Amino acid sequence: MKHATLAFAILALAACSPPQEQKARTVDVANATPGGAQAAGCFAEASQDWSAVGSQYYVVEAEATGATCREAVATIRITSRDGAKLFEHSYPTASVPLAFNPNGDQTGLRNELEEWAQNTADPATADTLPAWPAGAAHPPGFQPASGVTRGRYEQFRGNQGPLFCYPDGGESNACVAMMENTATLLGSLTPESR
Repeated sequence: MKHATLAFAILALAACSPPQEQKARTVDVANATPGGAQAAGCFAEASQDWSAVGSQYYVVEAEATGATCREAVATIRITSRDGAKLFEHSYPTASVPLAFNPNGDQTGLRNELEEWAQNTADPATADTLPAWPAGAAHPPGFQPASGVTRGRYEQFRGNQGPLFCYPDGGESNACVAMMENTATLLGSLTPESR
């Protein structure tokens, strides 16, 4: 009985006490946005696994962000299975009409990124690129990237390693040659070489 009286007294005191002061809590919405998301503007991303020749596995990631989808900058990235970045290149989406609709919205942009991250090389090996004849400025239908020499280009063709190509303009596809955990942008394949 003594315990019941004591419990009743404690409850009565608690009921008579003034309520605890509640503190207002403010949340900075801009800083509370989840990682990878944008508070405003246009943002989309896509990724896929790429199983290349010779049991080599990579991840191809594509993302775009901008104040509007028309002004977005798209980035394509190839990473190793353990997450090491092997290749990355960014383009204003307006510069790649082969892949991006200039009047598209965020949903359309995500679909376009999924397609952009698909390999256009078929078959996906470097030996399928056009040969670079001795004495020629470049291979027929192929514009080498800055710093890519004939010797380097032919070395990748001879290795017959994985090749990832993706739209990089109005009618061209950039081609990245892979050699284990090394990626080299060889240049752009143009329509006349297909």
